[in-house]
Amino acid sequence: MTIELTHFSIVVLAEANNPSILNPDFLKNNGIVDPSFTPTTVFCTPPVSQVAYSEGISIVAEFEKLQFIDEQSSRIPKASPIPDISSRYVRTLPHVKYTAVGINLSGHRPFETLDAAKSFVMTKFIKPGPWLDVRGQPVAAGVNLVYSLDNLQRTVNVNPGELRKEQAIPVVSVRYNHNYNLQSPSVDDINSLIANWPEAFKYYTDFCEYLFKEK
Repeated sequence: MTIELTHFSIVVLAEANNPSILNPDFLKNNGIVDPSFTPTTVFCTPPVSQVAYSEGISIVAEFEKLQFIDEQSSRIPKASPIPDISSRYVRTLPHVKYTAVGINLSGHRPFETLDAAKSFVMTKFIKPGPWLDVRGQPVAAGVNLVYSLDNLQRTVNVNPGELRKEQAIPVVSVRYNHNYNLQSPSVDDINSLIANWPEAFKYYTDFCEYLFKEK
């Protein structure tokens, strides 16, 4: 693997969802999360609610969106609990009109310098020409690629930048959204799309392997 994964999330779009029901007791009593999980951040309001756990999981509910987020690099995505958590959440509230599922992955590859990261993206995607500098100053570029096929849309963002830890680490980041839209999907349809997250992961890893492949 040529990239370090840092973010894995499953987003379920919905109509007239009720964010105010999201709280640790609701999640625990309905068997949505492991009862051993320890809440660290909890807030509950009519427009948006969030529960975050020390285990690296967070759940955010809004009127039209549910987000199930895992940022524990060592386990994502294959050992992440969020596919099961999101599936159980949807089954607990079958009366909600769910409309789409998005699977998101983010990661990065370190470079020795920020200039090297910028040069990599420019060389990989941008044709040489006078648009590559302005008054003698080189420009930086990010790339947004969108692929549509029937009810599936794939979006890939490739950008140079710096990862802020103890010190700034130059990287090329790759963010990916794998979005399914269905006409009046059932709860079973939604859970089938959630369970299909390995397809999104394979596309992401294949793209990264090709992107960073040594010549």
